Amino acid sequence: MLLFQSHSRFFSGLLFCLALLLALPSLGARAAWSGAAQGSRSSPGRTPAHTSASLPPSGRTGGDPEEDPVPVVAGYYPYYARLDGFLPGDLAAQHLTHIHYAFAGVDDQGRAVLENADLDLPNFAGLRELKAEHPGLRTLLSVGGWDYSRNLSLAASGPERRRIFAETAADLMEEHGFDGLDLDWEFPVSGGKEGTLHSPQDGENYRLLLREVRRELDVRGAAAGRRYLLTAAVAPGEDFLENVRPADLAESVDHLFLMGYDLGGPWDRQVGFSAPLSAPSEQPSVRRGVEAYLAAGVPPEKLVLGVPFYGYLYQVSGPGEEAPGGPFRSGQSVGYDTAVSRYLEEGRRGFSQEAQQPSLSGDGWFLVYEDPSSVAAKARLAQEKGLAGAGAWELSQDRGAQLLSVLHRTLQAGEG
Repeated sequence: MLLFQSHSRFFSGLLFCLALLLALPSLGARAAWSGAAQGSRSSPGRTPAHTSASLPPSGRTGGDPEEDPVPVVAGYYPYYARLDGFLPGDLAAQHLTHIHYAFAGVDDQGRAVLENADLDLPNFAGLRELKAEHPGLRTLLSVGGWDYSRNLSLAASGPERRRIFAETAADLMEEHGFDGLDLDWEFPVSGGKEGTLHSPQDGENYRLLLREVRRELDVRGAAAGRRYLLTAAVAPGEDFLENVRPADLAESVDHLFLMGYDLGGPWDRQVGFSAPLSAPSEQPSVRRGVEAYLAAGVPPEKLVLGVPFYGYLYQVSGPGEEAPGGPFRSGQSVGYDTAVSRYLEEGRRGFSQEAQQPSLSGDGWFLVYEDPSSVAAKARLAQEKGLAGAGAWELSQDRGAQLLSVLHRTLQAGEG
């Protein structure tokens, strides 16, 4: 009997070793954000490998700390998209690793609150259903934005207020099934929508607020047996960089979402490119913004490049002035879908090699926007600089996912 058991253990061990050797090639295959990942792209409608159920909330493909990170492909879904019939279930989740829900707000006591509950609650249910279909997808509740940053200075102003904000934001996150929080403070110290509160201490308080939120998320994550994400949206402009210390903000977050847009717009005196990849002299550009954050000490793997899915339409002042640098009478934002459906056929197309951004012009109007080629160029910049990935504001402006699919494909495979 003992001899039989000994032989049985021997042959069982031999079979296990053979099986392990056969499995090693597949176990060694890892996603990378280089051309080597081209063969792992998923078919439309299927959950891609980089959003499989094995993806942990940290955004890595596995537990090995030396493993190459999966490129982040993030996108903001705004609450108001429901009003136009674009629901969470319509999102092309196969192209996304993270969805940021925009936005929750902050009340006069510094507590995180839902500002549009009638729309938020059905949207939250839709996002939960989407995650059930795409188990590796991560969703974050974003707080602030242009409209709802008014009281963030108040929420960050002292230890007790920071604690209250962190607890109430985490409550909303857990209650509605999110995987983390995103802070979009527009803007600390100065700027933002009229009526936004400011303090000279906002820059330091922002660091402390993020640290308190990170602590709260860690406590809750330990209790839940998981890790919650924390991200923050940041601006590329010199004013923002002077008001905060980007490397300090980066310490507490998984990613900083660099808003690589609105570098020019209707608030300027002349028609200009809204998100130029490069620009002459010291004019703002996406490349210059990325490099400024890296020079300020932000690790590239903590930076996600935000890409606009919209542009600006200008009514120019006179005939012959339908070009960058000319005066204009008015301007308004135009999403990619509208640019293609309403202006592409009737407009004359141009493309700036320096800005890597297209334009359309007609009699009395000029439109600066994004197309697949400009989005691919921004994704390649993210690759070139070793960033964590790229993301978009905002997903309802590209309902057919034409730009989003290019963003995803370029980051995954190094192709436009």
